[in-house]
Amino acid sequence: VIQNNKYAISVPVEKQTGGKDSSVSEMMSGYHSLKRMIIDGTDFFESYKKVKEAIEYIKSGAGPAIIEAEVVRLHSHSSSDDHRKYRDKDELEEEIVNDPIEKFVKVLLKENVLAENDYDRIRKEINIEVDEAADRAFQAPDPEPEDAVKHIFDESGLKDKLDYELTEPTGQKIVMVDAINHALHEEMKKNNGMYIFGQDIADKKGGVFTATKGLSTTFGDDRVFNSPLAEASIMGVATGMALTGLKPVVEIQFGDYIWPAFQQMKNETSTMRYRSNNAWSSSVVTRVAVGGYIHGGLCHSQNIESIFAHLPGIYIVYPSNAADAKGLLKTACRMDDPVLFCEHKGLYRQSFATSPEPDENYLIPFGKAKVVREGTDITVVSYGISMWDSIMAAKKLEDEFGYSVEVIDIRTIVPLDEETIFHSVRKTNKAIVIHEDTLTGGFGGEIAARISDNCFQYLDGPVKRIAAKDSHIPYAPILENEVLPSRQEIQNGIKELIEY
Repeated sequence: VIQNNKYAISVPVEKQTGGKDSSVSEMMSGYHSLKRMIIDGTDFFESYKKVKEAIEYIKSGAGPAIIEAEVVRLHSHSSSDDHRKYRDKDELEEEIVNDPIEKFVKVLLKENVLAENDYDRIRKEINIEVDEAADRAFQAPDPEPEDAVKHIFDESGLKDKLDYELTEPTGQKIVMVDAINHALHEEMKKNNGMYIFGQDIADKKGGVFTATKGLSTTFGDDRVFNSPLAEASIMGVATGMALTGLKPVVEIQFGDYIWPAFQQMKNETSTMRYRSNNAWSSSVVTRVAVGGYIHGGLCHSQNIESIFAHLPGIYIVYPSNAADAKGLLKTACRMDDPVLFCEHKGLYRQSFATSPEPDENYLIPFGKAKVVREGTDITVVSYGISMWDSIMAAKKLEDEFGYSVEVIDIRTIVPLDEETIFHSVRKTNKAIVIHEDTLTGGFGGEIAARISDNCFQYLDGPVKRIAAKDSHIPYAPILENEVLPSRQEIQNGIKELIEY
């Protein structure tokens, strides 16, 4: 339903809408199955009849419907706006004549459904009710200051009740993309309310990286289906589904494509629990392929985690190997909050990112980093593909110089396991943060700041960072290698800080 009051704030509809007669619904004329209706939204009886007609059309399976209700705007847009500056007197008087409540009452009086004295009584009762509600609001106690940060995430204790790491991964070695695929199969089988959709995700394609291969065949097109190439619509639909209690797991094909969905994620998905005071939640899992080193150029290589880390209310997960990917994704599917699940496409089939496959009960808690290599000379904090480059650099530094390098894989960006990082830094007395995103604004800056704030007295050198240059990702391999952190650059950076 579109309520067309003929204005934005001050701009009239004919100055901003390209449809015939400045009609939004006329702009939709190319959609053959879309039932379009323009109605007098100030007429209750016509509105009731047409809305019922639209609902019956939708229920018949013929297609969707759009109702453009032509209504009036009786007052200024807001308390800071004065519509007399851009609307003339005659127009305003005509709007008052078409006040929908007054029109409704006139019909009721004419048809003897309502007596004049009854109408006066109802108006007085409503005025009293509104005044009393306003008085209660003004007299209510102020909220407690600590309530300002309540209900950003679920506080029911659900995530603490999940059974984590009940078993060790002991299955056959598996690549990361297959671990993700198996996790989705297992969670779809466990939860009949889980739905998966996105671009090209259904069989026979099964996703551009085959992460969703076999799912639509196994669970049917009703639960696993392709979406239009419209990321904002994908996220908007998923958010609405989650509000009804379903569990949508959507795929955004590349991190570079997620930006049309950002408005939905920023203003709707991530804020739903907070702005409803815990009445609603929108637990959408958003899987997205990210990262470079695959010669994808500036439109298929972006890193997105630091930008989304600015949004309170969304967990951000970034696994670096198959077992972690499976365990963390299964946890994401059981959480009652939105999760952004970053999958580095350069790790999907890398042999060094393979792991023995965990079983169907394997869950990994959010906010638990992993010390993947113990050491005493320096702490390296990393994630994603940069974590593997850090491990390789650490091994080489030990072999060539005898240096002992501790490497931490943070695994989740939100929440960040600070204590594991701080414990390591207090032991080694030096810290370097390594990631693929740009140096300026990268999440490494946040990690470095927290280390400096909490471990300053333990540090024997500056907290350093190695990251991509502040550039877009070029297509030519030699240029991409210049922009993104190299193993040699990582090795040199660690060595320099050890020797500081």
